[in-house]
Amino acid sequence: MAADDSTALTKAAIDNGNLLLAYDIAISAISKGDSSVELRHLMVLALARMGNSDRAMELFHQYGLDSSPDPHHRSIAARILKDAAFAISAPRERQEALLNAYRAYQVIFEESGDTYPGINAASLAFLGGKTDEAISIASAILDLPEISAPDNYFDTATQAEALLITGQWDAAQESLNKAGAMPDANAGAKASTNRQLELVTKQAGLSQDAIDKLLAPISPPSVIQFCGHIFLENTATEEKLKASINEFLDQYDVGYAYGALAAGADILIAEAVLARGGELNVIMPFAQDDFITQSITPAGGEWLSRFEACMAAASSVTFATEMHYVGDPEQFGYASKVAMGMAVLRAQYLGKSAQQLALWDGNGSAGAAGTGADVAVWSAYGGITHVIDAGEIDRNISRRESHDEDLYKRTVAAILFTDFPGFSKLTEAALPDFWNGIMGNMAKVLDKYPGKILAQNSWGDALLAVTPDATSAASLALEIQASLRDFDYELLGMEESLGMRIGVHYGPAYETPDPITRKTTFYGTEVSRAARIEPVTPPGAIFVTEPFAAILALEAADQYQCRYAGNIEFAKGYGTYPIYQLTYRD
Repeated sequence: MAADDSTALTKAAIDNGNLLLAYDIAISAISKGDSSVELRHLMVLALARMGNSDRAMELFHQYGLDSSPDPHHRSIAARILKDAAFAISAPRERQEALLNAYRAYQVIFEESGDTYPGINAASLAFLGGKTDEAISIASAILDLPEISAPDNYFDTATQAEALLITGQWDAAQESLNKAGAMPDANAGAKASTNRQLELVTKQAGLSQDAIDKLLAPISPPSVIQFCGHIFLENTATEEKLKASINEFLDQYDVGYAYGALAAGADILIAEAVLARGGELNVIMPFAQDDFITQSITPAGGEWLSRFEACMAAASSVTFATEMHYVGDPEQFGYASKVAMGMAVLRAQYLGKSAQQLALWDGNGSAGAAGTGADVAVWSAYGGITHVIDAGEIDRNISRRESHDEDLYKRTVAAILFTDFPGFSKLTEAALPDFWNGIMGNMAKVLDKYPGKILAQNSWGDALLAVTPDATSAASLALEIQASLRDFDYELLGMEESLGMRIGVHYGPAYETPDPITRKTTFYGTEVSRAARIEPVTPPGAIFVTEPFAAILALEAADQYQCRYAGNIEFAKGYGTYPIYQLTYRD
């Protein structure tokens, strides 16, 4: 791929709000020798927008963007300072951080006269309480030719932002209406602008209703997780349902959809999303052939060809697990939760809240699988569900007999593995200090989680711990790292250590008494997958899989953050998977 192609593709992914894809395209091209400075700028920008500020700042300096002649390149550091300021809740510290970011943008604006650092300087001065300075900068920007007569999204949005700062509300509304209608008004740009202008309007004292109305023209498309019943094809019934689906998609300007592709409701919603130019992201619960056998062919008709057409048009296809179907309904429920979490993650990047669309008859589900179960799970996590009445759908499908139903106990859980770098090089004399210090500290952390550890085991420097939810595993992993920070590594003959390598996954596994140890243990495909993470994890870091990040986004998005680390090749040729780095939200 030519350098220009990689840069264009990366920019297109950012414009579409797909920051993960943007990062993957850029890092792949750079690893293959692409020397483009703009590509590096876009990759760092994607990291910054994802909230991975530390890595973004590191690469900002490594790539020499701090000395670039392009003011947009140099402004990345100021943007990172801005994002850090927005994350601070304490008023005095937040104001100080906002003014630090303001000064960083202001220096670049004074050097270059470029409106991008200029309008950011004005907004941050306004948010930091320097109203006179903010109005002065915004007024100067409004006098610039490209802003007084804008012909693109950025310049029109900049005009609107400057008008808001100077208190010209009606003129700002007019500019925002024009900005939203610009041909280059993409989802990524809208999300970035919308987030900042909401803060500016709140600072100006507007009510939330007034803010929503003002910013509606630049609101990015919505994200949904979808679900519904399997049913037989019927043209008349489908037309009625399609009308209701399209009405919802139009009303909420849906641009991104996450879910499975079972016959009936799933495919009907997926087709509608694709028909309007939306992005379809498919989450398969297990091996595709088994999914077709369980959820497509029993409904007959043309559902299989429609499934194949949707799969071919999908922007992404993710396998919640690559195992075969083992007769466990939890495999469906687990995949639905992953789809929900991935929708939440995507919505976070766009500054939106994900919604659920369910084509449902209103009846609950007896187990973990089914539309009723999906609606109940989404509701339990505080989500809003929009229900389309299933009406007169024919659900008389020829289900395959579950003669291969799994009779062994299976549990969906978080699976954590640790490894201590340098353990194999420790002397014999150092091993007792390692055992009592490192492993002893970890044991004390485990003791803080009574009733939350389903299984635990150790061998050498390794620890296995299994918890029933992602939140407990996240807390456990971070506490383990914290417990080792003050350990005296000279006792081990080491000058220092960066800490444990910790890998965490979430998925279904077999739960059983170990015939050797007589203790509860877990095994299966997803346990093996979890074990392949920590060998590729940097010392001191906690790497988690996409399913874990998705579930954690449902359970505790306000406490923890999973920052995208890239598509990483697992140990022992296990494959390449998207990986996130776990940190506290603060």
